[in-house]
Amino acid sequence: MQITPYPKFETVFENDTLKGIFYPLCKISNFGLAGEKSLFFVSHNGIWTDENVKNDYNRSNFICFDLKNGKYSFKGDLTVYLGHRHAREVFNTLETDFKKHGNDYLSQRLKTDDYSANIVEKYEIQFGDLDPEYYLQAFYEFAINKLSFEKTGNFGAFNEIINDWGKTDKSPIVYEVKDGNTSGFEDIMANRDYLFPESLKIDAYEKIGYIVGHEFFTDGNDTYLLFDDMGNTILCVDHYS
Repeated sequence: MQITPYPKFETVFENDTLKGIFYPLCKISNFGLAGEKSLFFVSHNGIWTDENVKNDYNRSNFICFDLKNGKYSFKGDLTVYLGHRHAREVFNTLETDFKKHGNDYLSQRLKTDDYSANIVEKYEIQFGDLDPEYYLQAFYEFAINKLSFEKTGNFGAFNEIINDWGKTDKSPIVYEVKDGNTSGFEDIMANRDYLFPESLKIDAYEKIGYIVGHEFFTDGNDTYLLFDDMGNTILCVDHYS
């Protein structure tokens, strides 16, 4: 399996509908299925979900994408994601600020709480139904981790940079099924009737692997990736570790 961390948003999604809601974590290719196709691990960490919204394509615990021209096509319901109306605007403000000041934040080893306080003081941001603390935490930890990786090639070092944690062990980034990492998938399959609508035929999907959420953020919301090669459909399942 070939793993490319932090692909650009526009190379993952066919449009910007999910900008500010989903983070592209990594691209995988040469994984033994789907010929030359590439897949992506993505996460909506930083956004709470509405468990009362039920539809066939995305709920609080999963999302399906169609793979079209190598990109993810969204066909679900945005109201699953609380604060979705404000997410793109808030994200754009934070992204613009980080492009200007990210290197300073990294060199200063600025802690998450100090970053959040600085942003709230600097900008008049309308968060709407977003949880400001959670959203700012997820954005900053993702952004500082990405910047650190781009500069050093070291993945997942943000905790030792900004949270004074000890040196972290090297991560495979994607934990592959072939390496025997199946316990989370076993939980998902055992709870399939609760997690998925009847229309989602889970047996059609091949188990690809998973990422650990706290290696990209401090959130423990992991992402499990499955793929239906015949239907060209991706299934991302949230699973808290």
